Amino acid sequence: MTGKTERYQEILTAARTVLAEKGFDDTKVSEIAEMAGVAKGTFYIYFPSKLDLVLALVREMQGKILSEAEKVINLKANHFEKLVQVIKTAFIVMESYHDVFPIFNAVSAFKTDQWKAEKEIRIPYYNFLKTLIENGQKSGEFNRKLNAEMTAVLIVGMVEHVAHDCFIYHSDYCIDDYLHTIDSLLRKALKGR
Repeated sequence: MTGKTERYQEILTAARTVLAEKGFDDTKVSEIAEMAGVAKGTFYIYFPSKLDLVLALVREMQGKILSEAEKVINLKANHFEKLVQVIKTAFIVMESYHDVFPIFNAVSAFKTDQWKAEKEIRIPYYNFLKTLIENGQKSGEFNRKLNAEMTAVLIVGMVEHVAHDCFIYHSDYCIDDYLHTIDSLLRKALKGR
């Protein structure tokens, strides 16, 4: 017998497959339920709407980004190296969601009532980056005049924009090209060099 956690994950996995193939608007809840091997009513026990399911996928991705970022903190490295590694891990996780990344973008752009929910999903990651930046400031490694919270928000925005460029718009630049430029920008901004 399948437990609630397993059923939830089965529905998410099926949804990801169908959404990647058909897109948000053309995906029907009945198709997701069929692929997951559940009744349509069961889908609605776990997700009040298709939009809530997409937000669950965003939450899952953000959770993986944060989980991977937390592993970086234990590295024997300075704060700047940790920050750059955290950004790299975010790209790695986002790349693993490249199949549904365009859907995240489309839902954000057109479903304005979901912006607040998406912002709340990002808060733990913003706070994580803010703390990393503050620790770098306390150690004297980062510019103390920078607003750590705003800097964290700007870094997340920059990383998400690059992910959109790469995974939605198929940029002519590769992730490594962007990472090199991000490294240079942050080095100058955070370290004043």
